[in-house]
Amino acid sequence: MITLPSKLAEDSAPTHDYLSIAVEFDNGLDLTYIWSAALPVGTVFQCPLPWWDKHETHQVARSGEAELGRWLDEEQPVLADYAEAIGGAPPRRIVGIWLIAVAAFQKAPGECEYQGIEVAGGGSRVVIGP
Repeated sequence: MITLPSKLAEDSAPTHDYLSIAVEFDNGLDLTYIWSAALPVGTVFQCPLPWWDKHETHQVARSGEAELGRWLDEEQPVLADYAEAIGGAPPRRIVGIWLIAVAAFQKAPGECEYQGIEVAGGGSRVVIGP
């Protein structure tokens, strides 16, 4: 069963359990797209954990449990999202894509599936996974 590891807003340290896809840039910053249990789509917040608060910005891409368990196509304008959520000089390139699953704080299970992750722009396209 597909489940989120939190039933509460993930923007505080005690409730910071989440599932996401993170985009890591050459300037050491990350933009992490999360599926939130309670925060509205479009919400942006700094990671509430020490050290990570200087490097990781979260953006809510989906919210709630209504669509859990269904395959959904998702597309994000990463550079535009970076400008809106982080600001400042834009990064030159993406250096990593990582999947994050955190359930260390509330100790509840979380489960998700990803498929067909792609990064496209500047005339090129990189496919990650099947």
